[in-house]
Amino acid sequence: MSAKPRVVVLGGTGHFGARICRRLAKEPDLELIVTSRSEARAESLAAELQDKPAAVSAAAVDQDAPSLADWLGELNPTVVIHTAGPYQGQDYRVAQACIDAGCHYVDLADGRDFVAGFYALDAAAKDAGVVLVTGASTLPGVSSAVVNQMSDRFQSIERIETSIAPAHQTPRGPGTVRAVLSYCGAPFETWCDGKWRTVYGWQDLRWQRYPSFGRRLSGACDVPDLVLFPDYVPGVRTVSFHAALEAPWEQLGLWVMAWLTRIGVVRDWTNSTPRFSAMSERLIRFGSMRGGMQLRIDGMGLDGKAHTCHWHLVAEQNHGPEIPCTPAIVITKQILRGEEPEAGAYPCLGLFTVEEFMQELSDYDVIGYFLP
Repeated sequence: MSAKPRVVVLGGTGHFGARICRRLAKEPDLELIVTSRSEARAESLAAELQDKPAAVSAAAVDQDAPSLADWLGELNPTVVIHTAGPYQGQDYRVAQACIDAGCHYVDLADGRDFVAGFYALDAAAKDAGVVLVTGASTLPGVSSAVVNQMSDRFQSIERIETSIAPAHQTPRGPGTVRAVLSYCGAPFETWCDGKWRTVYGWQDLRWQRYPSFGRRLSGACDVPDLVLFPDYVPGVRTVSFHAALEAPWEQLGLWVMAWLTRIGVVRDWTNSTPRFSAMSERLIRFGSMRGGMQLRIDGMGLDGKAHTCHWHLVAEQNHGPEIPCTPAIVITKQILRGEEPEAGAYPCLGLFTVEEFMQELSDYDVIGYFLP
């Protein structure tokens, strides 16, 4: 068996998986295995990466197959990166297969219930001596890193508001579109003024102002931070998250669709994922390649007075999709260096710093900065 660490990327030819594969292929002394349900697609990407420093190979793998744990046991990977979303409605069979195979696991999950319930695997992961990290993505990976860095400026934090503004020209994979549609009009709880309040997906419209590209209309989305941060940040009274699409007509369209769900006309929009994916591809040219993210914290400053801090992230040239890929890469590299977190299963809360995150993005047109 090779002495090189081995990384398996499940869903390695997908929207985010392919980006992770291309970036990890630049690492020397690494075996990278690109997987897909389609052997041809996996082999095509592996062939594209043959001139990179890593040793790249391909495999056809179905994450839902009962034989997944046996396959991983034979392969003996160091880390499995699970990128095959959407995670809404998924169970933990991939993570359990990693426990059974004795390998570490990282995913990009953005499903609230998936991430919040992940602690159920903690005891088994500790017994197996492996690390299982969920939500190694923008939320809660990046957002918690920002909160940690800002917290030194406060005696107490009362409000955390996060919003993401994707570039209109960013390609959307079917998994991303399905995730967007999964909570369209669906009720979910947010922590507001110290109590739980029900809001509905893609409603609760508000304007978000971004310093680099002006105002965008945004709608509420169900994300892990909404349930994790009330416990992670002691004393916080309000946690909110909104997504701000570049085209106002697109945002308003989702708002109307949400109402159709609320009044019972359409029960589940995910059945229309192929149709909306095709529509998205046709309309993709009607917008920019600039996207971003911002996080605002309000509370009591170190001087005992009301204080507000902002963090802004701006991505040009359609480099925005590299952002959710980066936390999984940071955590994977920690494991490969032998710097992994303690054994167990938990969300990606405070597992890296903003500096580590931005350093991993240094090859891309992405800028992050704090105000004031």
